[in-house]
Amino acid sequence: MPFGSSNNCYGTEICNWHKDHATEYTYGVGIGRPDLDQAGCILLWGHNPNTSWLAQAQRVSEARRRGASIVVVDPRRAGPAIKADQWLQIRPGTDGALALGIAWVMLSESGYDHDFVQRWTNAPLLIHESEGRLLTASDIGAPEGADRYVGWDQGRNTPVVMASNPAQQAKADWLLTGEVTVDGPTGAMVCRPVFDHYYALCADWTPERTAEVTGVPADQIRDTARLLWASRPVSYYAWSGVGQHTNATQTDRAISILYSLLGSIGSAGGNQQPAGVPLNDVSGHEFVTEVQRSKTLGLQERPLGPAKNGWCTSRDLYHSILEGEPYRVRALLSFGQNLIISHGGVERGIEALKALEFHVHTDIFLTPTASYADIVLPVNTAWERDSLRVGFEVTDAANGWVQFRHAAVESAGESKDDGWMVFELAKRLGLADVFWGGDMDTAWREWLAPSGVDLDELKQNPRGIQLAVETPLAPHLVDGFKTPTGRIEIWSHTFQVHGQDPLPSFVEPDMSPVTRKALLKHYPLVLGSAKSHRYCHSQHRNLAGLRRLQKDPLVEIHPQTAAGYGIAPDDWVLITTPQGGIQARAVLKSSLRMDTVFAQHGWWQACDSLGLAAAPASGKGSTNFNLLIDDEVSDPISGSVAHRSYLCNIERVDI
Repeated sequence: MPFGSSNNCYGTEICNWHKDHATEYTYGVGIGRPDLDQAGCILLWGHNPNTSWLAQAQRVSEARRRGASIVVVDPRRAGPAIKADQWLQIRPGTDGALALGIAWVMLSESGYDHDFVQRWTNAPLLIHESEGRLLTASDIGAPEGADRYVGWDQGRNTPVVMASNPAQQAKADWLLTGEVTVDGPTGAMVCRPVFDHYYALCADWTPERTAEVTGVPADQIRDTARLLWASRPVSYYAWSGVGQHTNATQTDRAISILYSLLGSIGSAGGNQQPAGVPLNDVSGHEFVTEVQRSKTLGLQERPLGPAKNGWCTSRDLYHSILEGEPYRVRALLSFGQNLIISHGGVERGIEALKALEFHVHTDIFLTPTASYADIVLPVNTAWERDSLRVGFEVTDAANGWVQFRHAAVESAGESKDDGWMVFELAKRLGLADVFWGGDMDTAWREWLAPSGVDLDELKQNPRGIQLAVETPLAPHLVDGFKTPTGRIEIWSHTFQVHGQDPLPSFVEPDMSPVTRKALLKHYPLVLGSAKSHRYCHSQHRNLAGLRRLQKDPLVEIHPQTAAGYGIAPDDWVLITTPQGGIQARAVLKSSLRMDTVFAQHGWWQACDSLGLAAAPASGKGSTNFNLLIDDEVSDPISGSVAHRSYLCNIERVDI
């Protein structure tokens, strides 16, 4: 950051952004840590921890054994879905509709935490009906001004300026449904509470309509809503299955608000904001000026998305390199980011990498992305370097664990730790003064200083040091929520002023059977992607021990669908979309929807010891899933791309 770049492109829009940052627009914080050990019910939405987070998967299994209910929303019957109390097999990309449908059952049956909603969300705030915005203190002539909002006290039959911190708000019988007329300096104003607007939105999503859109049976929607309410406290987690769609941000909002109805936020057994070991912030964000930040690619188009924090999407990076808008990126320093395999818009990505004036890539292997670099710096593996880890996330005990891991073996050849590379580059660029003189131990000591942990002592205790960490329950009882209204935001004024719907209305994915009916003749199937549990993203296919277990990329197809295409198990299949085609081996799964197929991303690597050649990143014979995905079609807020809800066709091929 001291170097002056405005752009960090690492794929947050298709990874963690929605759970960690989109959620801030509702809660003021990220999704937090589910208290799986005390939850009465665990809701996993678009998240299979068995393939992405084994420590969490273990705790989910333990919770099920002790009697916790498990609810899984996933188009595939995989991981915890196999033994779940409710497995909701959704049409990919319709998660927002399902969240509204479940919420409607809870609202219509009074199966929600009325007291929590009334006090800790912005449900009581009044909406100026004719202007479609939150009513402010200024509107009623109160001195608090336009940054304070108004509710209606039914007991006193009068408007009240709400405290900015709900913990300091006097209790009242706040109006949640209906209409009132409020007098102000400019005359009478007809108003309805936020909750009434949300209630009306959800009322459109009856179980029957929701079933028609999502494919989840109406009775199962009702049963799930009742189970969630009866099994509180509820913990939940959502990840890539929710985040990799063109409607991802509003879907996150819909799920977050649904969870708010349960009143489990911050409670034992609910989602908590975990405490951690005290550390110094050494991220360097203070070096980024407002002028620098204003230049982040995508910020003007999507000011609420990742660009707000300096993260640009691959689509915006490619656009800048090729079109020179809003300016031309001329150089790229890449640390292990395999853009060509991991992101959509592959052909444009290749064109963009070729057009760079200077490209330095650091990696363990010569990946397809590295092949376009001017300089490749060889990186060593995790076992060839010293590493320091503070906090392991899943529990307070784990989060209080500090461990220094010594290198197990010497680095091979000329490979180096990429941290060492950063420090050496900083010294050569005249930035040693802000990089601890180029000494990693000095940096680690500064980072650890508030914890009281001595680096030398830590190095002498390779198992690690346990520090006491205790997550506070329900911090909102004192501080409220870190949102503009101080409350969980059912109605988002921030979204509204940026031209987005303040409520989480459902919009079909851009490439769905509903929105692209003209394409169905040639691309009649819904395409999703699913991670192989044997590999990590685009790594490890070179390892014979793993490759023997799965030699080729797979595409999962329902047996009846496969039969209609003349496809048998283990046949090679050509998957095509309007963007391109790739090949994969057929696996037949009767648990799938007949209109949906699932392929795998990350395939390119050779396995020399098994005589398996590398596959090209593009063109004939490619197995690169992202050749199928257009990155110009994206979420209007986050820039997320439709990796999990596209349209495709399949055919048997001989190879």
